[in-house]
Amino acid sequence: MLIAFREQIILSKHVFARTVPISWMFGLAALTAACQAISTVPSTPSELAVPPDTPTPVPTFAPEMVLQGTGPDRAEQGRTVYLQACAVCHGMQAEGYANELDAPALDASEHASHHPDQQIHDWIVKGKLGLGRQMPAYGNQLSDEEVHAIIAYLHTLWATDQLQVQQDLGRRFPATPEPSWTPRP
Repeated sequence: MLIAFREQIILSKHVFARTVPISWMFGLAALTAACQAISTVPSTPSELAVPPDTPTPVPTFAPEMVLQGTGPDRAEQGRTVYLQACAVCHGMQAEGYANELDAPALDASEHASHHPDQQIHDWIVKGKLGLGRQMPAYGNQLSDEEVHAIIAYLHTLWATDQLQVQQDLGRRFPATPEPSWTPRP
């Protein structure tokens, strides 16, 4: 009996291998999974409707901002200073690439939120070298309060999760102090 059963298994494997290639089985499984995924897509127009454009809200959570004076209460002042000092290069809505200098976007579309507040502060005050471009230093033109207000405005341009990650970066990697040594001439 055991021998007959074993021969039947071997025979069924042989017949199955000759009639349906294993690659077809994987293809059929992938096709079935794709069809199941498609069936979950909404089909009525109301489910596909896009919400109307709304302005980016000021973040409603109140984390302890790493850089003092950059909370949401300073955002309106920061927008005013931003429009006077930064918009010519970074764009009126911080969308970037506003002129031939190709200054990057500062809104949620690019990586400005990947930098801690202290680093952004230093770039505004001391300037920044870029790839084939240079951001001028505004340390002698803007007060520290104005720089902090600009950073507060930038916070409002990012999604809540981007701001939370950005603030966490500032806590984990605080600003490095200026070097105490003097380079050799």
